Amino acid sequence: MRIHAVVAAGCVAVLGLFACSSAPGGGASGIPAPAPSRAAEDTATIAGFAFVDASVTSQGSKAKLPPGARIYPPGSTVTGTDGCPTTRYQTDGLMVLVLDYAGRPTSASVQVTRHPANGGDFEGAPYYLDLNTGRTLQFLGPIFDNGKYDAKLSYHYALGQEKSTSASIVLARRCPPGQ
Repeated sequence: MRIHAVVAAGCVAVLGLFACSSAPGGGASGIPAPAPSRAAEDTATIAGFAFVDASVTSQGSKAKLPPGARIYPPGSTVTGTDGCPTTRYQTDGLMVLVLDYAGRPTSASVQVTRHPANGGDFEGAPYYLDLNTGRTLQFLGPIFDNGKYDAKLSYHYALGQEKSTSASIVLARRCPPGQ
């Protein structure tokens, strides 16, 4: 009986050594080598703001900017009638945040703070989104009033440090009444 216990212990030791030395990424210690850091590769930028119609915003995360759509860079002041709604039900002139991202898929949020021209500061509830490599449009809600709008993008990975970037736009338009 004692011989069986010694043989069994020897087999366990040999199998343990075999498993540690043949495991992918395993070394003599059997501990896998750490994965290279990708933090430097994961970057999000706010390309700017654009005005689109409901046919674009209704596409959700699959939305693409239509050909010829103008992107207003962060810090822009929009004047004249640019981005003003032209339909009775205001189904165009909808503001979206244009995001460019390179990295592994992650979750993100966009928070908009409104500073209307007639006064006040209003922080909206965050919009939650999936951030994937490439360009993403995030609808910012029905924004038609003149004023300054601050958008903050925050993103992070499980157990990772949060990263954020922000941008502002000022609307100083003269939209026709009744639109």
